[in-house]
Amino acid sequence: MVVLILILLGLAISWIGACAIWPFAACKSCGGTGKSPSPTKKAWRLCGSCEGKGRRVRVGRRIYERGLGIDEKKRK
Repeated sequence: MVVLILILLGLAISWIGACAIWPFAACKSCGGTGKSPSPTKKAWRLCGSCEGKGRRVRVGRRIYERGLGIDEKKRK
């Protein structure tokens, strides 16, 4: 039981460490393109979720920054 807890703790720390090195992932709404089709499907507009960047901050990066005491609003 202790071994399982240590393995899970090690995996969690590794995941948060990876999020510290690679903080961004592809936007789920637009698939990383930064564009979404208009309601008429004749034109494209910027994705509202990622603001046209095609990337989003990973959850693990938010946990990492909260642990360091970094305010998300000041980061932008």
